[in-house]
Amino acid sequence: MNAPQHGKFKDLVDPERGTLNRKLMADEEVYRLEQERVFARCWLFIGHESQIPDPRDFVSTYMGENPILLCRNDEGEIRAFLNMCTHRGNRVNRLDKGNARTFMCSYHGWTFDTNGALVGLPMAECYGDMDRSKWGLVSVAQLDVYKGLIFATFDPEAPSLKEYLGDAAWYLDMILDRREGGTEVVGPHRWSADANWKSAAENFGGDGYHIAASHGSGRKVGIDTTTSYTRGVGKGWHMHAGNGHVINAWAQSEDVKEGPWFAQPVPEIGDYMRENGAEIEERLGHARSHLFSPTGGTIFPNMSIHWLTYTIRVWHPRGPNKMEIWSWSIFDKAAPPKIKEIALDASLYRFSPAGVFEQDDMDNWAQVSSIASSVIAQRQPANYQTNIDLEIREHPEIPGLLGSIWSDSNQLDFHWQLACHLDAENWNEVNAQPSWNDLTRKRSTVNES
Repeated sequence: MNAPQHGKFKDLVDPERGTLNRKLMADEEVYRLEQERVFARCWLFIGHESQIPDPRDFVSTYMGENPILLCRNDEGEIRAFLNMCTHRGNRVNRLDKGNARTFMCSYHGWTFDTNGALVGLPMAECYGDMDRSKWGLVSVAQLDVYKGLIFATFDPEAPSLKEYLGDAAWYLDMILDRREGGTEVVGPHRWSADANWKSAAENFGGDGYHIAASHGSGRKVGIDTTTSYTRGVGKGWHMHAGNGHVINAWAQSEDVKEGPWFAQPVPEIGDYMRENGAEIEERLGHARSHLFSPTGGTIFPNMSIHWLTYTIRVWHPRGPNKMEIWSWSIFDKAAPPKIKEIALDASLYRFSPAGVFEQDDMDNWAQVSSIASSVIAQRQPANYQTNIDLEIREHPEIPGLLGSIWSDSNQLDFHWQLACHLDAENWNEVNAQPSWNDLTRKRSTVNES
């Protein structure tokens, strides 16, 4: 395997040895640069179309630390702006959601419409011939929608959303495109945790190893995120979808011909999927209906999905050791009301501030982030060596690269992508770096020879 190209931050991630410098989880310089080179550059999930179904509907959200006003204009087109008056910088909207023709800053009364134009200017005569068109709300550089999910980026040079999602879109369809009409969401449910945002993003992206130790008590009393059948089989994959997007999944046993419901932990949801199995298989195809079922995954950098608890997450950074967690329950729009209610209960019961498994995870993440600030702790790299030398393979029906579900390969992939962004001045430099999949293919070639 050729040695990775080095840089200040890529030197902190060693995909060959399987180690990570703990500074990446606690350092103030890393955190500040993430705001510039990750959250101001990458495509970020900012909402779902069902949150703003009508013209002039709006919600408040974030892109990194940047407050965002997401709305539909009078024609029903989706717009997203920095929630900041261009005069002094006060917010123009302080509500979580609503419907409004205009947004007025409460400081001096500057008022903006749903296209971001400055339409109200108290004492306008005092501004002479000021060009109002230059003082509208700051818009995102690009905005696009993928099957109900709204993404945006502040970087005009970013690749298209289709290019950015790449193979990950194929996996997203397994929750977004099972039934005619797509999906809808309820939420967000919001809370904070004293932990670095990456501790959560990497956990959802690939850490199956922690479940027995961290969540054993819940499983002993009969609360689980999958079925006893899949637990017994104990087989699965890490999916490396490119661009730092990582998914983990249970694999279907070859001698059992179950459908897309095989790993569902809630019996009523499993029955619902059986009843609609023909439609699901027609839309998703054989591989996504019979070969595997995703559990969790992360769309780089900070959006995660838990397919088996019907949950979308965003890990909003609030400092090296602080994040806000925003969580939506997601389900098929075509599902009966009772099924939607059951899915919502399952989501909240398992993953929410009072959820059975959430409390375990938040405590783990807080401890990891806290000790990472220690000078002595930073002298000892974090171990990411679980099964990283196992064969990473391609599959004729499944995109991306596949590795063992019992490995640290997904987490290394995520952190390598992060380090590549931190070392790069722009997208051209990001794209010039070897991806984790490139490094893995080179390693496989060397091993075969």
